Amino acid sequence: TALDGRMFALDKETGSPAWEQTIADPAVAETITVAPLVVKDQATTGIAGAEYGIRGFIQATDLNTGKQKWKFYTIPGPGEPGHDSWQACPPGSKGFCDPDAWKHGGGSIWVTGSYDPALNLTYWGVGNAGPDWNNDQRPGDNLYTDSVVALDADTGKLKWHFQFTPHDSYDYDSVQIPVLVDMNWNGTPVKLMLWGNRNGYFYVLDRETG
Repeated sequence: TALDGRMFALDKETGSPAWEQTIADPAVAETITVAPLVVKDQATTGIAGAEYGIRGFIQATDLNTGKQKWKFYTIPGPGEPGHDSWQACPPGSKGFCDPDAWKHGGGSIWVTGSYDPALNLTYWGVGNAGPDWNNDQRPGDNLYTDSVVALDADTGKLKWHFQFTPHDSYDYDSVQIPVLVDMNWNGTPVKLMLWGNRNGYFYVLDRETG
């Protein structure tokens, strides 16, 4: 991947390009700063640029063809689960509130996610909402910013999410690496996710259910 939004595959013997695909659009401040996560026959990555008003997403690209397999927006649009967390502007907001905040709500990806082959789930930490500090412009919890999202690796469908810092006004992000462990919890074997978050708390999540 490259900062100008391209993903490309190279022949391992010659170094010659096999294919090239444009994923992010620098013209609208999208960029790629993260290494792709290779799972089965696809490479999955996300885009950065929340400070410049992007609407973040995670995309899986077919390793053989370079074509998009699926795309998951980290800022849900109308009709998508979580869109109601970008609330309408209250009466008397006097122009400080943006009624279309979700269209440029941030949600960057800039640390590579993790994958559980037994559950076939891939986990990604999502960055801050945009704008970072002027939170009055975006009422609500602002999903899926400052969250971990668990996606079906084959389809990109959301399995579950956990938001560490709703309506973040401190630029905490949640792009730490999801550490996946199998261990006993209160005497029972469980599949866990360990997460040291930028908000100052350490979390232990059930990675099957969130």
